[in-house]
Amino acid sequence: MTLEDLEARIKVLEDIEEIKKLKATYCYLCDAGLDDPKNRDELISHFTKGAKVDFGLGEGSHFEGPEGLKVFFGEVVPGAVSFCIHMVHNPIIEVDGDRATGRWYYEAPTTDTSTGVAQWMMGTYFEEYVREDGRWKFDSIKTKWNYISPYNEGWAKNRGALLEALGQ
Repeated sequence: MTLEDLEARIKVLEDIEEIKKLKATYCYLCDAGLDDPKNRDELISHFTKGAKVDFGLGEGSHFEGPEGLKVFFGEVVPGAVSFCIHMVHNPIIEVDGDRATGRWYYEAPTTDTSTGVAQWMMGTYFEEYVREDGRWKFDSIKTKWNYISPYNEGWAKNRGALLEALGQ
């Protein structure tokens, strides 16, 4: 193995660690409360100008660009959950130069904003990242749900009425 090969391998490992830190920052900012414009704006700063999010719940859950992200993270998310603690794990991150993809499981105990009911959320994030000005940013996040279940029933009894209504 040449020195150049070793440097390239180390660079990929550093990129993967930077992307993991980006994802952790996303989780912390979401959970700190996106109804606070400071948290929302800091979160959006970690996205490319053309970034897209697809929350996986039909047409009304697709948002694009800074204004779309502002609506999604500033209105839709706080309107859906008043409490959330993201737990992301099992990342599979593939780096290809200044682009990368990631797949993560997530679990989140949450509280439904409209009902005050505690619930479990679980699914998979499918993400694309772009390095801009030496910094990794989100270019897209797509969510695939496994369940959104009331805490007292759990996913074995109730995968979630919303997912069933959407045929998921």
